[in-house]
Amino acid sequence: MSIQQLKELFGNQEAILELVQLEGGELALRNAGSTQEPLVKIQFNDEVKALLGDQTALVAQHMIQAALFGLLEKQVNQWHAEVVDEQPEFIS
Repeated sequence: MSIQQLKELFGNQEAILELVQLEGGELALRNAGSTQEPLVKIQFNDEVKALLGDQTALVAQHMIQAALFGLLEKQVNQWHAEVVDEQPEFIS
């Protein structure tokens, strides 16, 4: 995902995101104050909800953080990638 795609998704490079619980019980990540469709929805089945108890929102938050970290890490790796088109003079 490029910076331009992120700008289109979040509206600018600095976004305030919120994790909210929707009426159906799903947890959703969205731009703060937005009325648009959430960026991400997480839904746990009843068995997992019972297992997690009051930690359900915390687990969802960690899932979102891991996804955002992975996205940012991928972008940084693309920035640091160096493409060499020339054949090296010496090969060891």
